[in-house]
Amino acid sequence: MRNGFIGRPWGRSLVGLTTLALTISIGIAAASGRTARAQAAYEQQCSDRYPATRDPSNPLMLPTPPGPNPLNGAHFFVNGPEHGSAAGAIARLLGIDTSTPVGSMLPSFSDNDSWAWFKARVERKIQSGEVPGGIVRKIRLLEKIADEPEAQRFSSYSQGGGPGAIYGQVQKIFCHNIQADPGSIPLITTYFLHADNGGCATNSQLAADWPTFKRRIDEMAAATGNRPAVYLLELDAFGSSSCMARVGSLGTWEQYLHYEVDTISALHHTVVYLEAGYSDSNPVGYTARALNEAGVRKIRGFFTNDTHINWTINEVRWAEKISRLTGGAHYVVNTAQNGNGPLLNSHPVTEGVEALCNPPGRGLGPRDTTDTGFPHADAFLWTHPPGNSSGHCNGGPDSGTFWISRALDLAAHANDRIGPDYPSRPY
Repeated sequence: MRNGFIGRPWGRSLVGLTTLALTISIGIAAASGRTARAQAAYEQQCSDRYPATRDPSNPLMLPTPPGPNPLNGAHFFVNGPEHGSAAGAIARLLGIDTSTPVGSMLPSFSDNDSWAWFKARVERKIQSGEVPGGIVRKIRLLEKIADEPEAQRFSSYSQGGGPGAIYGQVQKIFCHNIQADPGSIPLITTYFLHADNGGCATNSQLAADWPTFKRRIDEMAAATGNRPAVYLLELDAFGSSSCMARVGSLGTWEQYLHYEVDTISALHHTVVYLEAGYSDSNPVGYTARALNEAGVRKIRGFFTNDTHINWTINEVRWAEKISRLTGGAHYVVNTAQNGNGPLLNSHPVTEGVEALCNPPGRGLGPRDTTDTGFPHADAFLWTHPPGNSSGHCNGGPDSGTFWISRALDLAAHANDRIGPDYPSRPY
């Protein structure tokens, strides 16, 4: 990161979940003991060298105290060519198979090969004149993405999501991938509830999912341990939740989120934000009430725009109103691809306000920074790798796959401006 740019009751249709509610309450109260037991159940892949004490003024244990914003001065994880989306794409443009040793132009990659190391070698290759001009232009565009921190995701799909899978994926990030940028702080998003239940889950669906959801959250906490991390919990948690208010399951959904909030915030060196939605979706009052029910006042705050492409300034204005109704909660805005703002639909009532599936002509937005200029905005962050496909529309590959064509389009339209009336600042 660059400095300066650095509740409701359980629904009446909920049958037989009194015991479940008690289980949640007991589990939350015993978060620390549960985490210790879970750590004993799985093998740590590397030592957890961090102290089991928390400094509230510096929870991420940054070398320089951050002041009132716990993210200020943090160096967030920049991925290397072995695992990085854009860095790996550059390697492939150069004809390097990142999955096998090449033994020719560049050495094979390992976890501890940094982006800076790889970028320097790519530059030497370009300067030698051996890389065709068309490839060079693509590399320059992809470097805009590879230069920035890359968020990591733990989800129901991580290593298949079965027993021990989430623990293994978390350990993989903390013990292996992060070696490409030692000492950095990982940005982590989670995606469990919506992945398993969709945006209109019934109480019976949620009851069936509870044991799996709880196990996955417990594994994630146990594998994180005392390691510092910024957690952005549950993509689309409230942005796609309004239907549940109508079917009577929103209270259950909020309690599940509360469990995740309490479990991850009980770790000694985490800074936690909960997904709040987006300014073109749910009203301020609805969002603030739901966040309060899910425990937002116990953590640093919330994050917005995670799956949308709204202008940053619109998110800020909306989030500031929510902050006033949530005890002054702070927030993060996703700016991964909103440099040109959203592509608005012609028929918003039937199509939605904005096009969300690989909309063309969008651009990388403001780069990661804690210098936001707004009182409760802790940071503008890229909460997913720009260039990831959002589905098969417009020629895209499977959702979540890094798509070079889309990444190049976003990079070509990169812009630091935060709104349509703000000056254009390409980079």
